[in-house]
Amino acid sequence: MKTVFFNTGWTCNGVPVRLPHDAQITETRGPETSNGGHAYFPGGIYTYEKTFTAPTEWEGKAVLAEFEGVYKNATVSLNGKELAFHPYGYTGFFVELTGLKIGGENTLRVVADNSKLPNSRWYSGSGIYRPVWLHVCEKDGLRPESVKISTVSIAPAVIRVQSPVPVTAEVSGVTGHGTDFELTIPDAKLWNAEEPNLYTAKVTAGEGDTMEVTFGIRQITWSSRGLFINGRETLLRGGCVHHDNGILGAATYDESEDRRVRIMKENGFNAIRSSHNPASKALLRACDKYGMYVMDETFDMWYNRKNTYDYGCDFDEWWERDTAAMVERDFNHPSVILYSIGNEVAEPFEEKGIQTGRRMVELCHSIDPTRPVTCGTNLMIIARAAKGQGIYQYGEQKTGGDVKQKEGGNASLAFNIMASFMGTSMNKAGNSPKIDALTTPFVDSLDIAGYNYGSGRYPLEAKAHPDRVLFGSETFPRIYGKTGRW
Repeated sequence: MKTVFFNTGWTCNGVPVRLPHDAQITETRGPETSNGGHAYFPGGIYTYEKTFTAPTEWEGKAVLAEFEGVYKNATVSLNGKELAFHPYGYTGFFVELTGLKIGGENTLRVVADNSKLPNSRWYSGSGIYRPVWLHVCEKDGLRPESVKISTVSIAPAVIRVQSPVPVTAEVSGVTGHGTDFELTIPDAKLWNAEEPNLYTAKVTAGEGDTMEVTFGIRQITWSSRGLFINGRETLLRGGCVHHDNGILGAATYDESEDRRVRIMKENGFNAIRSSHNPASKALLRACDKYGMYVMDETFDMWYNRKNTYDYGCDFDEWWERDTAAMVERDFNHPSVILYSIGNEVAEPFEEKGIQTGRRMVELCHSIDPTRPVTCGTNLMIIARAAKGQGIYQYGEQKTGGDVKQKEGGNASLAFNIMASFMGTSMNKAGNSPKIDALTTPFVDSLDIAGYNYGSGRYPLEAKAHPDRVLFGSETFPRIYGKTGRW
């Protein structure tokens, strides 16, 4: 398999650009846009094109275009023929370039439609804001993300290699062959936040079909006693990090992602929660490199919307594919220790929501049984939804179709105002036995219960749910008194 850098030679709406590219930040913003959640930038439709020659050595190969992130509603066409549609702006996707003119010129077109706003509770950016690659593959050979490496044990250090096609893998002079086999690594150096040791597996399928896979030897265990990395109790000192790069906009640059992880590490953090969508590959590579634990998150909403045109429009049809895309991509990153299936979703007050959550957990486990699954759960929001008092409801809320939203409504505003007035008393909003009974069917479907602003439940859980594993997925950063107690 050969990977080709594919970020130059593009135009956006006829203007030459280099990827990654944030098209929204080039727009003129102002109060008349009424898009507070989008930093008052208007939306738009952005057409990207790149003309390239397919060399003769690609004859008989499978050529895949990898888009790490396009915001949003991406339509991909080659030489005028539509090949794929991908609505979610935060998961990567692969498109096989069928119909390539070998030895001739080809035009790849990507149309990103971010014209319907609001569709986010924060600045989203627009267009092809993450890198693009071409992978030239043997027809029945290796594919990107197809080889998975996991840790079987740490003493001795044993790894498991899985591949859909027979491969030979070599790590530190140790070699194995097959589609599912184990390798014992002598004198192995484990990966953790303090010593982020990485290995590279050289993988070969057939004659000369090769790829390299970076991974770490790292084991996660958890119980009511705590979280353990490589058998050692580990406390998470984390922060919630959104995908944008401030004044640079939403475009994902390796240098920017590396810089922010490095700065967080230097200031005492050892964990990042990707808020509230899958992190970039560049961020995960930086976390692998510096030793930063990652809670990677799928969605900010499920089938009930928080904004008129957000992912709730697509959730029912696409959540399985998008969840799988995140887990498949994250599998070989030792920094990822938790998968989150959502942030402050209200749906688990009803049976459909509970079952949706369980299906999401089961899907994550089916692809990757080595990592726990959690959710940023706000007990107060679920309780209010059960009473018909959904915090994020502006105007009519439905699944699918166009709806009307309150003019100028910012779906985060109500919650932020409430948080300001309630302050840390919000921590006690989920303490009642009634709310506990309401939320338990969903919370108990998670491997680890993540509580957003629910620290009032911490001292109650030992008695009510002694086997429940929980942590603060989103908390107030205030410290009380001189003792430094939270």
